[in-house]
Amino acid sequence: MEEFTLRLNNFLFNSGILGFYRVLYNAEKQNLMEAKGNCLIVKKSAIDNFEEDYINAMIDTYEEDTKWYTIVSLKETVRQIDQDSKQLEGIYTQIKKAVESASYKSAYESIQKNSEEDIYEILKQIKAETNFEAKKKLIIKIIEHLEKNKKVYCMKDIIYTKINCFWENVSFLNRSANKKDIKEEYKKTFVSPLKAYLNQPKKSDYRCIECGNEVSKSEASGMSWLKDVGVDMNRKKSGFWNFNEDMFLCPICNLIYSCVPLGFYMIGSNGIFINNNDSFIALKRDNQIYNRDEKISLEGAYHKTIYNYINRMSQIGNEKKAKFEPKNIQVIKRIGSKDNQYYEFNILSKDKLEILKKASNQFEYLVNSNIYQEVLTNLIYNQKQYNLVDRLLKQKYEINYVKPILNIEAINMEGGRKMEDRKKLIDDVIKAGESLQKYFFVKKENNNKLKAYEYRLQNALKANKVEEFLKQFTMFYGSLNDFPMPNGEGILKLIEDPDYFRLLGYSYVYGLGKRIEGGNKNEE
Repeated sequence: MEEFTLRLNNFLFNSGILGFYRVLYNAEKQNLMEAKGNCLIVKKSAIDNFEEDYINAMIDTYEEDTKWYTIVSLKETVRQIDQDSKQLEGIYTQIKKAVESASYKSAYESIQKNSEEDIYEILKQIKAETNFEAKKKLIIKIIEHLEKNKKVYCMKDIIYTKINCFWENVSFLNRSANKKDIKEEYKKTFVSPLKAYLNQPKKSDYRCIECGNEVSKSEASGMSWLKDVGVDMNRKKSGFWNFNEDMFLCPICNLIYSCVPLGFYMIGSNGIFINNNDSFIALKRDNQIYNRDEKISLEGAYHKTIYNYINRMSQIGNEKKAKFEPKNIQVIKRIGSKDNQYYEFNILSKDKLEILKKASNQFEYLVNSNIYQEVLTNLIYNQKQYNLVDRLLKQKYEINYVKPILNIEAINMEGGRKMEDRKKLIDDVIKAGESLQKYFFVKKENNNKLKAYEYRLQNALKANKVEEFLKQFTMFYGSLNDFPMPNGEGILKLIEDPDYFRLLGYSYVYGLGKRIEGGNKNEE
C-alpha cells in the first residue's frame, strides 16, 4: 500500500484528520498529501519519522502556553536582578514548584542518565546559599537545564494540559510509561503498528469501525483510550450484539485519533473545533480561527468563527452570494475542569446563517467597533438589539453604529415585508427625525426642547409603551406652528403596526439624535 485515504466522518475523527494534516504541514511534508473533496490522500512515506514530527508540531503549536516557556523566559530577568532578594525569591519559588511537580519529576527520571545536573540537588543548594550572585547562578543553571531538555519538559506540560484532555491510558499517558521516553512510547503505540499494517495488509473478517478497512484482531485497537467516546471492551461487552465486540480501529485510524489535540484549537485546557463535512479544504478553512499571537477567549474564538463566515460573504460578489446555499455549522467545544471535561455541541442553524449572509455588509461596517461581538451574540441567541441601541443613543459617541444595527434587526424579522422594504421604512423615519433637527437649527429654536422630546420618546420605547410614544409625538408636532407632522410610509407603519414600533421608533430617535448642523455630516 503506497498511499492511504482519510475520509471525513464524525467530528472527532475529522479533528484528528485536521491534526494529522497539521503535523505533516509543520514538518513541511505538504507534497506527500493531496486533498480531494472530502478526502485527504496520503503517501505512505509521510509516516517516516512521524513520532518526531508529532512532538515538534505539539511544541511549535503550544510551547508558549506551557509553564516551561514561562520559566525559561525568566532567564534574562534573573540575570538583570540587582540585589532584589524578594523578586529573586519569587522566581525561585515559581521554579521550585514546577520542578517538584509530578510531571517534571517523571521527566527528569526519563533523562537522568544523560543529564549532567542533578536539579534537585541544585534546589537544595539554592535554599542554603546566602550569597546573592551565587544564588542567581544556581537558578540560571536550572533554567538552562530546562532549556537544554526542552522537548521532554515542554512536552510534559503539553501532555497534561492539551493531550490528556482528549485521550488517556495509552502510550506516554499509560501510568507504567510516564517515566519512559515520550517519543519512543508514541512510536511504539501508534507509528510502528501503522508502518507494519501499511507494509503487510492482511485480509480479515474484522473491519475498522471508522474507515471500513480490513484488520486482524491482533492489529486492531479498541477505543477506550478516547475520553467520553470510547468503550472499554474488556470490561463491558454487554453493549454489543451477542457480546461480540465490533468497535475496532485499524492502525491508520488509531494514529489519526492521537492527533485530535492538534485538530481542536486550544485555549488553556479548553478547545474548539468547527466540523464541516463538505470537503477537507472547507474543514481546514473553517478552523483557521485566528493568529495564535492574538489573545482570545473560548467564546471569542466562537465569535471569530462566525466572523470568518461573515467576512467570506462580504468578499464574494453579489451574484455568487445570492447562489450561496448556507448549511448548518456544527461547533464543538471541549470544556470543563481537568477532572470533569465534556463536549458541548452548538449548531449554528441554516436559517441563522442565511440571516448572517444577508447582513454581511452591515456586520462588515461594525467589525472594528467595540459592540460587534455584542450585536453578533444578540443575533445568535435570538435577543433583540433594542437595549444596545437604546444605550448607544444615550451615549452618543457611537451613534453612527445604530443604523446598521437596526438594519440587522430588520433583516432578522420574520415574515411580512421584504428586507429591502424594511430598510426603506427605516430610512424614511430617520429622514423624518433629521428634518425636525434641521428645522430647529434653521429656526434657531431652543435645542433643549428637542433633547427633552428625544428623551421622552426613548423612555417610551424602552418600556415598549406605544400610546405614550404617540402621545409625545403628536403633542410635540402640534406645538410647532409651521412644521407639519410627517406622514411618510415609515411613520404610518410605526403608528399602525406593533411589530414595527420599536424598530421604527428607534430609527426616528436616531434621526433626531445624529449631531447634524444643517446637513448630514455624520451620515455613514
